[in-house]
Amino acid sequence: LRGFGFGSYGRVGVGTDMLGSTARAVSVVTHAPRIVEGPYIELDLDYDVPVEGPWAIRTTTTLALLEDLFHYSGDFSSMLALRNAFVSFVWNDTVEVWAGSRMYRGDDIYLLDYWPLDNLNTLGGGVGLRLDRFELRFHAGANRLADDFSFQEVDVSGRLFGAERVVLMDRQRTIASLGASYRLLGEPAGPALKLKVYFELHHLAAGTLRYEDRTTEVLPEDFGWVGGLQLGGWGFGDRLTHVNLFFRFGQGLGAFNEMAIPFGFDADKRTFPRAREILFGLSANYERGIFGVVGGGYLRSFADADPNLYDTDDGWEFVIDVRPYVVLWGPFQAAVDLSYQQRFPTGMSPTALEVLDPAIFQLAPMLIFAPLGPGTYSRPHLRVVYRLAFLNEGALDLYPAEDPRHDEQLVHYLGVQVEWWFNSSYR
Repeated sequence: LRGFGFGSYGRVGVGTDMLGSTARAVSVVTHAPRIVEGPYIELDLDYDVPVEGPWAIRTTTTLALLEDLFHYSGDFSSMLALRNAFVSFVWNDTVEVWAGSRMYRGDDIYLLDYWPLDNLNTLGGGVGLRLDRFELRFHAGANRLADDFSFQEVDVSGRLFGAERVVLMDRQRTIASLGASYRLLGEPAGPALKLKVYFELHHLAAGTLRYEDRTTEVLPEDFGWVGGLQLGGWGFGDRLTHVNLFFRFGQGLGAFNEMAIPFGFDADKRTFPRAREILFGLSANYERGIFGVVGGGYLRSFADADPNLYDTDDGWEFVIDVRPYVVLWGPFQAAVDLSYQQRFPTGMSPTALEVLDPAIFQLAPMLIFAPLGPGTYSRPHLRVVYRLAFLNEGALDLYPAEDPRHDEQLVHYLGVQVEWWFNSSYR
């Protein structure tokens, strides 16, 4: 046991759009390439409780800092989030029991910063079983978002004096997940092949919303589920070579992010059973000597629950992103990120009065300083990045007419970025 442990993930960058303004990411899909990102920092603190016998006990706390930093905005306030606060109990490296607040994740598509299957932010608990080739994880938890769709409170006159705050509506969303994976071939270090099956069940309680004129609206209970498969292979080259194929199907609430407010309801103000999401995803990384390439992408179909068949919210989208790199000398690497993203909505643009297919092509060469050696996942990284993005007519149409970006077909970015991670709670 190591006692206290500290870990961190972070990214900080500064850049310009070459016109004297702040550089921004451009996107027409749900999960866009992660070339231009805002600052984000996680601080992990864990402690291994000294115990005798077969149990290992660890407490994990993760504090995250978001939004602009003081040195850029001049504002001392900062958005803080407690991403992890849980205790895990592990018996003989085989059975885990945990409870608390946790980021509950599986494998991701790194270039898109996206987890196609298990990516839950949950307040709950779970159990896990790990044998030689087989792993099973179950969890159940809840959230209740601070918005009028889920939670409402008002000030009323107190029974004795002053005002009192009363909760009028409190709709918890309950989520249960079950994932099982089996290593079909190979050893843990690879080469190896695994198959994973994943399932989620969602339930949102009913509630009554009260408006300012004291009229009310009944919001019914809602349901959803997610089912998915993952086929993954690793260890077919140097270091962290891998490939993962994902399939995801979500219905009702399962078609939306668990931390997002659903939209596009049916006549009964529900998302189930009409809302649905279908996604096929790919993540791959190959490294050999001084060369490496990482890639990712997905094809996604989404439809909300409203009866409108020609809705701009509904349709298909896809994104593909590839980033090859080569070691130039010592810790210096050169890389280029190439990506293309496009949406195919079923409805017409309300301004152009025709169906437009928004698309963005991005080219981003970069020079990387990686003192800990080559590799896609070697960190820390210091990067000098130039990004050129080309937006078609459909992408520009997504901006309001008053937005200065409405007429900028070519969007530039030039910046310096640093990214690090070590002893991170989920890496």
